Amino acid sequence: MFAHPDFSKVSTAHSTRKIKDMTDVLMDKTWITYPDKILYDMYREVHLSDAELLEMKKAQLRYDITVIPPSMLGPEFVKTAGHYHPCPDYCSAEGAEMLSYPEVYQVIRGTATYLLQKKDLSDFIIVEANEGDVVLIPPNYGHVTVNADSEELVMANWVSDAFDSEYEPVRCRAGLAYYVTEDGIAQNGNYDKMPPLSYGKPKSYPEIDLYSGVDMYGLVNDLEKLDFLVNPQNYPDLFKKPFYEC
Repeated sequence: MFAHPDFSKVSTAHSTRKIKDMTDVLMDKTWITYPDKILYDMYREVHLSDAELLEMKKAQLRYDITVIPPSMLGPEFVKTAGHYHPCPDYCSAEGAEMLSYPEVYQVIRGTATYLLQKKDLSDFIIVEANEGDVVLIPPNYGHVTVNADSEELVMANWVSDAFDSEYEPVRCRAGLAYYVTEDGIAQNGNYDKMPPLSYGKPKSYPEIDLYSGVDMYGLVNDLEKLDFLVNPQNYPDLFKKPFYEC
């Protein structure tokens, strides 16, 4: 079984996502009868000690946990609202390469289906990840997490705390370009251009000390290795490599 710290007795910022918070990104809204039903729980700034939290804040990093029980959203499997990340301030410099803040996830329990959509709609990747797998969300990709399994999904993420996520680009089109439904992958008719669809498998990233099967919270003791989440412009070679196995 995947070894992971016990955060059950740690006080963290807790919030929920309810059906009424998700109506704008659903494939079908006709089934909604209980808009206040909670779909998933989010725990922000998760930490084991105050000293670790202080170091995270100094490094502009945040460790979160999301819990998504199995459920259906009409024909869709339960999912997160979905968002993009903005680009750091350096992007405003003339000639700067546009690299938005990345993020990294790890499945603690269950199975996750990650949907990654490049902002210019040139790419769309579906990655299925199991317990212990790490999944990198590279710069310039919006993302949604789907629980298409019959078991509860628990996942963690490391991300910079220097920005607010951008939900509107996903909300205004009622979700990403593809939905995950009980009948398979369905296209979102609100897109004039459909990005090409591909599938990837999780992989390890030894160059940044992220390994599938190894608990990534342990990097709290070496936060410099997560600097790529805060300063993506300093790691161009990392983001030129294949993100996933074929």
